[in-house]
Amino acid sequence: MNSLNLVAGRAMVSDEGGGPHVPGSSPQDIQHQLDSLFDDELEHATIALKQHLDETAARLALHVRALERRNIPEVAHGLGTIGWLVRFCSMSRGEASGTVKTGRALAHMPTVTTNALDGQVPYRSLQLLAQARDRHPDEFTHHEAVFADTASYLTPTDLRRAINYWEQQVDYPRALADTKRRDRLRSLYLAGMFNGLTDIKGALTPEIAHTVTTALNSLCDPGNLDPDDMRTPAQRRHDALGEISRFWLDHNQTVETSGGEKPHVTITLDYRMLTGELNQLPEFDGVPVDPEAIRRLTCDAGIIPMILGSDSEPLDVGRKTRTIPTALRRALEHRDKGCTWTGCTAPESWCDAHHITHWAHGGETSLKNTRLYCRRHHTKIHNGEHPPPEP
Repeated sequence: MNSLNLVAGRAMVSDEGGGPHVPGSSPQDIQHQLDSLFDDELEHATIALKQHLDETAARLALHVRALERRNIPEVAHGLGTIGWLVRFCSMSRGEASGTVKTGRALAHMPTVTTNALDGQVPYRSLQLLAQARDRHPDEFTHHEAVFADTASYLTPTDLRRAINYWEQQVDYPRALADTKRRDRLRSLYLAGMFNGLTDIKGALTPEIAHTVTTALNSLCDPGNLDPDDMRTPAQRRHDALGEISRFWLDHNQTVETSGGEKPHVTITLDYRMLTGELNQLPEFDGVPVDPEAIRRLTCDAGIIPMILGSDSEPLDVGRKTRTIPTALRRALEHRDKGCTWTGCTAPESWCDAHHITHWAHGGETSLKNTRLYCRRHHTKIHNGEHPPPEP
């Protein structure tokens, strides 16, 4: 096989076997070699190295296919091919699975494989062609030569778009079904981490991704930022998401949650934390946060006074009306944390405030005479049913 060499300040291709060889083993030696190149030579060397990486990736897929065909991972180690790659090649399972599938497809794409081994097809493009071949094997065979040629000059993004158009032509019903199937895969996950941060992951549909990206970019465009803004792009996107969410909470006029009240963020803390008289960190859902962050949030927030008992349970909010007032509603949410029916895990936003002794029968609208129940269990209560005893 050909290997790339950087020798005497020149990018060269030799007929020696093995991988690329760069004189000098230390970073300083390599940097010296690179510094000795003229600008055009450095460009050509970089392009040649990328082509070599693509060629090597294609060759790796063929090696993996040979391992799988001869069943070596199973016979020698009792592993599947993917498991073998994870163990011996330090791949993730996703990377290993993609390599195995690409190797299988290459066995049926001779023209594409030839170009890939010459470094003419980026490995990502090779993967896209392998996926297209797997979906439409017969049709792909008739158009392989065209794809092999176009993959040599189209970017992976443009090639994917071309493949999408092609698939619509060869099997429009399936292409339409694929878009509907993709829509069912949409997701968004928020998971608390041990350090108090929250990990956010998901898969957005194209239209939602475009909407979210446009909204975030409107607040992250460097041209609209202070030149002295030292936040990283990732930090700017994080802060932009918070700004967009807060704008929605502040300005929506139609959506109501939590028993008829507009969405809000509730923070329970000792007032002395805001003034600095108490050396204790405020918390969001049990996670300590910077007091300055809370002070920023409370600049335009309403402060609801609550009287807390010795066990920090809310005792009173100073209201007595038939309708559950906002302050009492918040106190209920703070105390009950959701539906109080035994075993129910419905959050407070799904719940109604229930008078234990009905208001019409003389019951007060107070904290001690109210409980939270989700709509389903609230209906059961008014139908004469009672929660089961605590286990």
